[in-house]
Amino acid sequence: MKASRAGVSLIAAVPLVLSLASGLSTGQTVQTPPSPPAAPSVPAAPGAPATLAPAPPPNPVTFIRNKIAAGDLLSAESIVEVLRAENGEDATWLSGLSWLARGALLLGDEAKAKRDAGEVRAHVADATAKGAKLEDDHGLELAWGTAIEVEAQLLERKSGSKRAAEFLRGELAKTPGPVALRSRLNKRLNMMTLAGTAAPELVVEDFAGDARPPALAALKGKPVVLFLWAEWCGDCKGMARALAHARKTHAGVAFVGLTRYYDDGDKRTAEKARVEDVWKTVYADVGAMPIVISTASMERYGGSSTPTFVFIDRTGIVRWYTPTRLTEEALDQAIAKIAG
Repeated sequence: MKASRAGVSLIAAVPLVLSLASGLSTGQTVQTPPSPPAAPSVPAAPGAPATLAPAPPPNPVTFIRNKIAAGDLLSAESIVEVLRAENGEDATWLSGLSWLARGALLLGDEAKAKRDAGEVRAHVADATAKGAKLEDDHGLELAWGTAIEVEAQLLERKSGSKRAAEFLRGELAKTPGPVALRSRLNKRLNMMTLAGTAAPELVVEDFAGDARPPALAALKGKPVVLFLWAEWCGDCKGMARALAHARKTHAGVAFVGLTRYYDDGDKRTAEKARVEDVWKTVYADVGAMPIVISTASMERYGGSSTPTFVFIDRTGIVRWYTPTRLTEEALDQAIAKIAG
């Protein structure tokens, strides 16, 4: 569903873990690049049995996620304990610990969630104090973001969304980057506060297609569906059919795409060409629609999880914000509420 280009799905295809993606998301809907092809068999000498290249060892974090998905927090804790004893507090251990924090929250053990999130925060703070940079270490960034999200959700449960939102705004104020991390914190903040407020105006830094997208202010009087996506995002591509159906069914609704550049400046011409090509091919049935390219707006709208939908009514007020993939029925129902 992070959206940093390099990572993008820590979410395993397990129902409970999918619920983690929407409620306790690591932030990035991380779409991992395709695995390289398996190593070919080594030709055997005449008369000798053929040998196969050894399979790569399984990632221990996968086992941790699966234990959490099964509601078995104790086994997940045991795996993390062994990782620490055998390898020290390395990146795999830290990733596992961050999964424990969100898993404990999901499974209702708030004391353990607070403990594990606090330990993640302490570890990352120590690493950055010694010179590590979140911009250069995606693992540290993900763990830090997880801990903040878990703490915000714990605070929301204890003291309400207003206090949790104040906490997140404080974290944003002292977090200049990376963009993916700020987007993630804004995502959590938006989930608590965006509905019922005026939709933030789009900052059009660039756009795909031939026509410059209109400002949201110019669309007042029309319901608007804002679709946050990335050209490499598999879950976004999975929305193509539902989007096409929605556009045909709701002719009076304005649909606007929002994405950002993930590559460095010298690669952006090629990236923009990919954005346009993917839209013309994968989203061919959806048809041409305005597509804003904007880091500022993706950050403000919390585009760390793709796809994300923002449903804006005729007066420019956000009625629903969801950093999730939607079924055709759910999308249709959400549009009907702002179009009625």
